[in-house]
Formats: sequence, C-alpha cells, structure tokens
Amino acid sequence: LEDSSLRGRKLADDIRVLCASPGYLEEYGHPDAHEDLKRHRLMAFGDTRARRLVSPSGETFMFDPAAANGRLIIDDGHSHRLATVAGAGIAAHSIWSVHDDLSAGRLVRVLNDYRFAEDTALWLLYPQSHVLSAKVRLFMDFLLDRIGRKPPWKKTVSNHGGATPR
Repeated sequence: LEDSSLRGRKLADDIRVLCASPGYLEEYGHPDAHEDLKRHRLMAFGDTRARRLVSPSGETFMFDPAAANGRLIIDDGHSHRLATVAGAGIAAHSIWSVHDDLSAGRLVRVLNDYRFAEDTALWLLYPQSHVLSAKVRLFMDFLLDRIGRKPPWKKTVSNHGGATPR
C-alpha cells in the first residue's frame, strides 16, 4: 500500500495447501514426495510463479506447475477450485477457499507435511479517513469477528494434517 490512498488491516493468515480430488488420486496415484509431482497434472493461475515448498525435514524445493508433464491454466479462483474438485489435477489453494471441500471429502490434501515458504495474508482495505462511515465500520467489525479472531478454516488445517498457521 505504499502508493495508495487506502489503509489495510490484516484479517487472517492465507495458508496455501496442495490438494486434489479423491478420483484424481485414485486414477493417477498419491504423490509421496515432491519429486512425484513432476509426473502429475498440475493446475495453476496464468501468472503463477514457481513457489518454494518446505519438506518435513526442512529441505526446500520449487513447486513449479510449468515444469509438470501436464498442466491446466485457469485464471479464476472459483473455476480453479471447481476444476480441482472435478479431478483435473493437483493444485495449490488457499485453505479458506477449499476448507469446506476438504471437510466434505471432495478434496484431499496432497503432501500435507509440506508447507509453502511464504507469508501471505487476507487484508481489509479501506479508505484512509479519520472517520469511516458506520456501514464500513460495522462491516469491518463483522469480518474481524467472524474471520479475524477465529477463522472457520483453522480447524480444517489441523484436522487434515499439514502446517498450522505460524
């Protein structure tokens, strides 16, 4: 927000996880290590760069969908999630986006002992003003109460293995 007239307040951590549908994993197998991802169909956004993943032993490697045998590029988050549920491949998703699908068994965590080496967050952005309207203030308080204090997906992260928020 360096060059913005907006202010920001952190709402929650944005934890990313690798997941796939049970049907995809039944057909193509469940990867046991990061090297196995190269033989899988990986999904990504068009502007996705390679990301660092950290193994349980602390080793880092690059998760790069462009290096996979097959990849699907989708530039819409909702469509990306639906394609993962439909069995199109393995994808990195924000836990807030897929926690219901994980809980319902429509998606399964992949390499759930690995974590992405990035600190991302969900932010509330609002106009820089000394006085916010009552509607904006009420909406911000609602989001902070419903998401910021106790994100509904936090339970999903711990119930399905993998890294817990730092």
